[in-house]
Amino acid sequence: MLQLLAKDIRIQKKFIVLGFAFVGFFFFILGAFEGLPLAVPAAIFSHFLIVVASKSDEKNNNGRMLASFPLRRIDIVTAKYVGIVMFISISFLLTLLWRGLAGIVLPVQELPWFSLQSTILTLVLLLVFYAIYFPLFFATGSRLVQVLDLIVIFSVGGVVLIAIRIMEWMDIPIGTFLRNILTSDSISGLFWVLGASLILIFLSWCFSLYVYRNKNI
Repeated sequence: MLQLLAKDIRIQKKFIVLGFAFVGFFFFILGAFEGLPLAVPAAIFSHFLIVVASKSDEKNNNGRMLASFPLRRIDIVTAKYVGIVMFISISFLLTLLWRGLAGIVLPVQELPWFSLQSTILTLVLLLVFYAIYFPLFFATGSRLVQVLDLIVIFSVGGVVLIAIRIMEWMDIPIGTFLRNILTSDSISGLFWVLGASLILIFLSWCFSLYVYRNKNI
């Protein structure tokens, strides 16, 4: 499995550099995300790397090639899920590096930081997204991989819109609800949500493994 992760790193070298330049140019130089916590560009960077790695595999028929190698399918599936953690870690560390570099020329107090609430929320969003994405990725392969992220985004967006409508029908003020999520009083609740998303990603791994083991490649 370590070889598979190393392969993803090699494939992603130029995209890691590109994403690093993107975060630095738009977030710190242009201030395009001014006022947003540092976890936002880090999450965008993470998503970019994870999706590109998956699409590169199918574009180059790596999935079929790997399945023909003496590799266990559990290792191929697990590498994709461990890759989520790997690319999130790389993205957050490189974003933190940009923050340190920007602090050399800009007042540190004016620069954004990783708030606990925003970091947990972005991790939850990423985990939920990939808990849906990877079972579909292993089930459909190259047939939908180029638009799979859009399918998941629209699906999740549809669920969010339905949830908002339900809250409106229940007379729950959405603005107040979102502000409460980002306050320190809701930290314990956020950790519960993060725990639930970790359970969801584990169930997703189990389902992806089941699908891929029974798939004729």
